[in-house]
Amino acid sequence: MKTYIIACFVLMFSINLGFSQTKAERKALKQEKKEQEYSAVKTLLETSKFTFEADWATTQGGRRISLIGNPNYLKVNDSITEADMPYFGVAHIASYGGDGGINFEGPYKEYSLKYNDKKHTGTIKFDISNDSENFNITLTMYGPDSATLFVNSSNRNSITFDGILKPLEIKTE
Repeated sequence: MKTYIIACFVLMFSINLGFSQTKAERKALKQEKKEQEYSAVKTLLETSKFTFEADWATTQGGRRISLIGNPNYLKVNDSITEADMPYFGVAHIASYGGDGGINFEGPYKEYSLKYNDKKHTGTIKFDISNDSENFNITLTMYGPDSATLFVNSSNRNSITFDGILKPLEIKTE
C-alpha cells in the first residue's frame, strides 16, 4: 500500500512537470503580451478618438474619492475636446452660476503626444479654455485598463483622475 501511494505521488509530479512551462517561456509570453498591449495603446492614442472615464479622483491634499456610479468623461475627437468631470478641492476664483465641475468643449491648443518605450506608456498633453478659466491637461495611459488624467486649472488647485481609456463611440442617427 505504501508503495502504491508513493507511486501515485511520483506519477502526479512527473505529469505536472511535463505540462508546465519553463520560467523563460513564461517570461517571453509575458513580454509578448506587454508589447501587444503597448501597441494597442499607441494605436488608440494616435487615432485621437477616445474617451476617458474616471473611477477615482485624488485631490491635491491627497484625499481619494470614488467616482464609480458618477457619470464623468473626457472625450477627444480629432481636434475637438469635451469634458464633464467633477471637482473636489480648493477654488481660488469661484464662478457664479456654474455647477462647480470641470467643464469645457472646443478645440485644444498645443497638443503633444509622447511615448516612453521603456515604461510602455503614452502621454498626451494639451491646453484648453472655457469661458472663465484655462486648463492644462495631461493624460497618461499605462495599459489597456489603466490611465491617469491630471488637470491643472488657472482658478483651482490641481486634481488627478484614475480610470480607463477606450475608443470613442460615434453615435449614428
